[in-house]
Amino acid sequence: MFSNKMQVMIYVADVPAAVAFWQSFGFVIIDQQSVDGTSVVEIAPSEHADTRFVIYDRTFIESHSPEVVLNSPSIMFFSDDITSLYKKMIDLNVEMGDLIQMEEQLVFNFADPDGNYFAVSGK
Repeated sequence: MFSNKMQVMIYVADVPAAVAFWQSFGFVIIDQQSVDGTSVVEIAPSEHADTRFVIYDRTFIESHSPEVVLNSPSIMFFSDDITSLYKKMIDLNVEMGDLIQMEEQLVFNFADPDGNYFAVSGK
């Protein structure tokens, strides 16, 4: 059986820049390691989150697992205060789409520095 804990691997061109991007929204570093000379960083929205991102250098993954480097995840975040989050991302000049109403939820998408898109839903 699967547990509630999950890790999503994200492959980026610049690990420190990607970590800084997520930290600007309150993500925390859970673990940081050096693997074959490259930095691998596990981050999460909080220390107690069951779902975490593991950020890898894309070049490292291309050399060790080239079959997976082109797969990008489609991730939907949820927010208890989506309007404040949207405004914060605007203030941080994040590339993002419009905040739109979909049935009873508000939704928008945004991109990280590597152009990976993520969605956010909430009220």
